[in-house]
Parts: sequence; structure tokens; C-alpha cells
Amino acid sequence: MNAGAERGGERRRVVGWVLAVAWAAFIFWQSSQPDAGGLLDRLPPGSDKVLHAGAYLVLSGLLTLATGRPVLAAALALLYGASDEVHQAFVPGRYSDVLDLAADAVGSAAGAWLVGYPLGQRRRGARVRLPPGRPPR
Repeated sequence: MNAGAERGGERRRVVGWVLAVAWAAFIFWQSSQPDAGGLLDRLPPGSDKVLHAGAYLVLSGLLTLATGRPVLAAALALLYGASDEVHQAFVPGRYSDVLDLAADAVGSAAGAWLVGYPLGQRRRGARVRLPPGRPPR
């Protein structure tokens, strides 16, 4: 791997960590609101599951950029989701819900795959080098 690619990979990891921490802080702030900022009152029932999945899709995608390891990123995002559900149990007007955690899990897996698959394909493509004049199998 050349020096430019190494710098790009390091930059991707740093940006991934910074954005993942910022997004996790946003999730924490949002779950600290007693009424979810009134947002859920304006949405159809069950919409909170879509919001949970979307929030953790983003978190897991950013963690995949940061770590380069989709399975680890999904696991970290899901652990954060579990800790967030515990946190919500202590916020007046909020409650923990295992279905929220299930939505977090779906979003975490999707985010890790959506970011990890292209990264894996890029790495695989960079590693496969055929000798000149040799056709691919």
C-alpha cells in the first residue's frame, strides 16, 4: 500500500471516530429529553422504531469507517443502544423498550453492512494483482 492510501485510511478512521462520538452524543442528548422533543407526538405510532433503526444505522456506519471492522462496529453500536435503553429508564417521561433495542440492532447491522461491504470490496480489489499477461480465473 502506498503512503497516500495509508494517509487516506488514517484520515477516514479519525473522521469516523470524531463523527461517531458526535452522533453518539446527539443520541444521548435526544434520549435525555423527557418527551423526545415532542417529535414522536407528530408521527404515526411505531415510527419511533424507524427512527431508532435510522439513528443506529448512522452510528454503526460511522463506527465501521472508524474501525474498518463491520462486525465490531455493529456490536459497539448495539452495546451503545443497550446502554441508551438503560439510560432512558432513568429519564422522566421515557422508558426502556426491548423493541427499541431490536430496532437498534437492525439499524446497527444495516449500517455496518452498507459501509463495510464497499470498504471490503475496495480492499479486495486493491489486493488482487494479476501478473501481466495472465487472464483472471
